[in-house]
Amino acid sequence: MPHFYVNPKDIKDKAFIIEDEQFHYLSNVRRFSVGDEINIFDGMGNSYKARIDNIDKKSMKGTIISSKTLMLPDKKISLYSAIPKGERFDWLIEKASEIGVSKIVPVIYLRSVVKDLSENKIERYKKISISASSQSWRADIMPIDKPVKFNEAAEKVSTEKDTLNVLPWESEEDKNILSLLNENKDVKNINIFIGPEGGFDKTEIDVALKNGFKTVTLGKNILRVETAAIVAASILTSIYNL
Repeated sequence: MPHFYVNPKDIKDKAFIIEDEQFHYLSNVRRFSVGDEINIFDGMGNSYKARIDNIDKKSMKGTIISSKTLMLPDKKISLYSAIPKGERFDWLIEKASEIGVSKIVPVIYLRSVVKDLSENKIERYKKISISASSQSWRADIMPIDKPVKFNEAAEKVSTEKDTLNVLPWESEEDKNILSLLNENKDVKNINIFIGPEGGFDKTEIDVALKNGFKTVTLGKNILRVETAAIVAASILTSIYNL
């Protein structure tokens, strides 16, 4: 059974309360009843076995039976990705959360087709991330940041300590992720920059190299945004067992 997200502020003194959309899902879709036991988590590494004691028209309340702390990864893999059109970004977010990506930062590149996200879309993407954490028994919630322009993101991450900035690029023929990691074994955090389907502009490659980015190949085929993102992230999360 999945564990279900409950805001930390709604877990207190061996009791919990679930309201709003999550309440509707558990009560009307999953059909949980008084007396049922469920697993809940707070997105901060804490998981709880709980019992439902009361259900009314707007909320579900219960008692915490036991708790445990789930291990959060000591390495962080972040995706700085172009925004694919339509539901393809939904899929990317869901799968990235499932495999252990630490966060997603939507990036606006010169050749990006989608150049902005509404607050409503960002909120919807956050709900997809929460749902994926529940399904996969992830201990935390993968955040979705607001969109940022590539040049700004490149300059920011270049100042981060113990961090490797990786840029899959179709013109890179020799260096792959495994060989790059062998040369940077002590790195704690890795940022993966996934470009738009039109490819990186030459000026963006210049900016990346200037800021110490490492280019890698993901193979001979040209991949869609969401495919490249999950391929690159999967290699890294499997190596680090996230």
